[in-house]
Amino acid sequence: MAKVHYLDPIDYLSGKITKRHRTTYCYRQGTDRRYTTVYTTPTGSPTAAQQACTTKFRQAAQQTNTIMMDVDLLEPYRTAWRNQIKSGNLTYHTLRGYIFAQVYRTL
Repeated sequence: MAKVHYLDPIDYLSGKITKRHRTTYCYRQGTDRRYTTVYTTPTGSPTAAQQACTTKFRQAAQQTNTIMMDVDLLEPYRTAWRNQIKSGNLTYHTLRGYIFAQVYRTL
């Protein structure tokens, strides 16, 4: 049996249509999937695991900002990031993202 694929006038939506709508339209490019989600405010307080993740993220962000401000600390990361890009690994598109990932791993 043949499958029929209809072409939509709009391929996909991403984000909210208007501010007053609660529904957010999402699109995952890697898997070519479209879905919707509705944000709901959490009713309870965060768990210990959630607080630990938030603390770890905050510490990594603060250390990343410190490294980005100091040229002496920044240079080894810049060199490693450029070498990674030259080798063909394009995982991190920005230097800040690379530094954040390296700092987050050490925490």
